Amino acid sequence: MPAAALELKAQFAAHDGFLIASPEYNGFFSPLLKNTLDWVSRPAPDAPTPYAGKTAGLLAASPGALGGIRCLPHLRLLLTNLGVTVSPAQLALGHADQAFDSAGNLGAPNQQKLLEQVVADLIRLATAIRS
Repeated sequence: MPAAALELKAQFAAHDGFLIASPEYNGFFSPLLKNTLDWVSRPAPDAPTPYAGKTAGLLAASPGALGGIRCLPHLRLLLTNLGVTVSPAQLALGHADQAFDSAGNLGAPNQQKLLEQVVADLIRLATAIRS
């Protein structure tokens, strides 16, 4: 296994949870994200287990009105198969190309609130699982 993949695997193992954001590609999460998750899941001698006991929060974005909502069930299924507890809270950001103001903040208060809920739920779950 390449050294960079081992380093990434160790970084995943060192954290209680992950906030994963992906654009949507034809109804699926990005191929780069899939490849990354697959590399991290590969067994390696003396490498820590990267996914067991971990929690994930999910975000998606798309320039379309649905905001990547079609990719989130696929990502949820993959992570669940890897042993990750996935938060039920999620955010699909529609019209993502127009969703941010000039300072880089979400323009719509409801979207900001949803993002905060996803992060809070991820922290709550990760804390509960770690305890």
